[in-house]
Amino acid sequence: MNPANERPYLRYFFEYGSGVCLWTGNDAAQNRFGDYAIDTEALPLSDNTRYCLQHLIAWYDTGLNWDDQGGGASPWSDEERARFNVAAQEGFRRLVQELPAETYEINDESGTQAPSDTPPDYKLLARIFAPTDNAEHADKQAEALLEKLAAFSPEPINPPVPYWKVPGWYEHFLKLSPADETTFDAVVALAGGNWDITRDSEWDAVWNPSPGHIFLLPEVVWVEIMLIQPNPPSPDQEYLPS
Repeated sequence: MNPANERPYLRYFFEYGSGVCLWTGNDAAQNRFGDYAIDTEALPLSDNTRYCLQHLIAWYDTGLNWDDQGGGASPWSDEERARFNVAAQEGFRRLVQELPAETYEINDESGTQAPSDTPPDYKLLARIFAPTDNAEHADKQAEALLEKLAAFSPEPINPPVPYWKVPGWYEHFLKLSPADETTFDAVVALAGGNWDITRDSEWDAVWNPSPGHIFLLPEVVWVEIMLIQPNPPSPDQEYLPS
């Protein structure tokens, strides 16, 4: 268990149909909010910022083809995706501004950051999901994953937590290093086939199991590897119209 005075670690990203964009990332956050998904009403945010985040969550849900969720093309144009990315970054900047750094740690995992002319520092993160019947077995899975990933200096960001969306699944959330493209490719190479990879300003790879292929452990059912940029600066404008 993390010390009681450790800052809650909040993760900022969007998932279709979830109704939230903030998620607990360590024991301190779990103890404070009691769940993986965090309702903005539980945070000391202005109404202005809550409206902004609610708008973003509803907007994000329009980017999925709900009639063909597994393989249908997004109804968004490139222009709308770019507009959403800008708005999502504004939402994140508001969170950073209103939640004091001495009280909360917030990480942007939304993948909506703009490219920069200056090469940024990166974070290499792994989300690994595996089903199990109990937390004790999830802890054993976590130990096995750390051993399998030892070459990449894995650091757990939080203990394994139940995945809110699929009962029985646990999420293992790890930081890997060095955080660069070579390491990203090396981690992806640990499992053959069935990767959906994006290589834009930030890199993202999603893996699903297929016959004859596993990722580290036979029970792993879903993986996301992210090479992401650091947090952007604070906001300087209001979301609500004057």
